[in-house]
Parts: sequence; C-alpha cells; structure tokens
Amino acid sequence: MNKDLTIVFSSYQSEHLLTKILKNLHRKFNIIVIENSLDKEIKKSLEKKFSNTTVIIPEKNLGLAKSYNLGIKKSKTNYVFLNNPDIEIQSQSILQLLNCAKKIKKFGIISPTYKIEKIYKNYEIFFKRKSKYLKTNSKFKIKEVDHIDNNFLINKQNIKGTLFDENFFLYFETSDFAYNLRKRNKKLYVVDNIKFHHYGSSSVNYQFKNIVNKSRSFHYNWSKFYFYKKNFNYFYALGKIFPNLVKSLKKIILGLVLIKRNNSLHGFLELTGILTSLLYLKPFYRPKN
Repeated sequence: MNKDLTIVFSSYQSEHLLTKILKNLHRKFNIIVIENSLDKEIKKSLEKKFSNTTVIIPEKNLGLAKSYNLGIKKSKTNYVFLNNPDIEIQSQSILQLLNCAKKIKKFGIISPTYKIEKIYKNYEIFFKRKSKYLKTNSKFKIKEVDHIDNNFLINKQNIKGTLFDENFFLYFETSDFAYNLRKRNKKLYVVDNIKFHHYGSSSVNYQFKNIVNKSRSFHYNWSKFYFYKKNFNYFYALGKIFPNLVKSLKKIILGLVLIKRNNSLHGFLELTGILTSLLYLKPFYRPKN
C-alpha cells in the first residue's frame, strides 16, 4: 500500500459510485470518505467491503469546503487527493499524478485533465488559462495554469495556512482555494496526459437527485456572488450575478404562467440564493432526506 497519499471523498448518498471506485483503490491507498447524508448504514457497508477505508459521519451536512478541510486534517500523509464520487479514477493514474508532484516538489495544486460528460449549465472559467509547459525529463506534459476548478492533489506542507473557505457549502470552493493559493504565489499545474472522467451530476443516488438539485439551485447562485464579492468587489459581483437574477425571475414567471411548479420552485431557490448572498447572509439551505 502507498504510504505517501490519502484520497479524500466528499459524498452525499453516493455509495453506488464509491463501491465501483474503491474496488480499484482501497488496497493501494488510505481512503477517507466524509458521508454528508449522515447515513450510518453507508459507513457500515463501505468499511466492511473495503480495507484501509474510513467513513466519517459528521454531526450535520458539512458541504464540500468543510468536508475537504476535515479530510485534510484527518489524513496522516503529506499528499492528499481531494475527489468527488462522480469522478472515475484509476490507481495507476493516481500514482502517475503523485510521481509528477514529487518531481515538481514546490507547488500549490496539481491536477489531471478531466473528460467532462455533463456539467452544470452555468459553469464558467474565471481566468484565462496559461499554457506554459515545464521542461522535465518526464513523459508527462505538465503545464502551469492560473486557475483550477476541479479535483486535485495537494501537498499539505506546501499549502500551510491555506484551507477551504468554509462559507462555501457547494460550488466555487475549489476555485476560491486555487485563487487564494495563486495570490500567495503558489503555482498550479495540470498534467495534460493524465485524464480522469467526470460524470457530473450523476454522483447522487437516483432517489435523492431532486432533493440535491434543489440545493444546487440555491448554492450555485449564493456561491457565485460570494466568490466575486470576496475576491474582487461588490459591484463587480453584481455584474456577474445579474444574468442569473434574470434567469431566476424568468423561471418563476414562466412556471406560474404555465403551471410548472418545479420550474417556479427552482427559480425561487435560485433567487433566494442570490438575495441571501447580496445581503451578506450565510447559505442556509440544506438538502433534506
């Protein structure tokens, strides 16, 4: 078993995907799963099936930022790969990424390239990517970028003093983390020829999808405004969130006119997320089982 790396998963009712992923990983790496649905049966099931796997059931749903921070603190290795269950990873690819990290040594984040099957429709890139490739003797194409917005590998010694902003519950937490590392002159790297597959919203058990989608409607908009307000300024954030405000109002009106209750509900949650963030209030909405 590799003693240099821990893989941390933030999960919400994703046992079906974790079971598939951990078959390839549990004998080779230490695994920590933060199960935010608070379902103790998932803990029993995963820990029984897979060695070197610890499932932590928190007292409440922590969201991604707090889950990742908890996983980083609980891990006993310097290298930690932060992952969601909707990303398919193979042990060989993780080892290759770890070897790249060891060659670079001083870095903030190193990430594989992702094949994205489905992404949230309002997803956006915040910064223009650089394409500055490192000169190494390795077969891997490693380039420095100025933004990373997906799952990645860190070295805890390199990021001392930087954790995820726990005001984020869902969305933009990795963007904010990467942005703050860049402000501290920590370099971000992507390895072009190590590829993982990102399945997007399929991480949640089917019966819980509607519950989680409601939460996403609220949190995407709250987090988007908060991210730009925190890292730029209030008025810049207003400009960035304005199209989302218009879309949410359209959903509410069309839902009422066409009697599509689900459309109106999602529009209302999106609008509530925006207004909550505009008023400097915490993101209160949580999925309910």
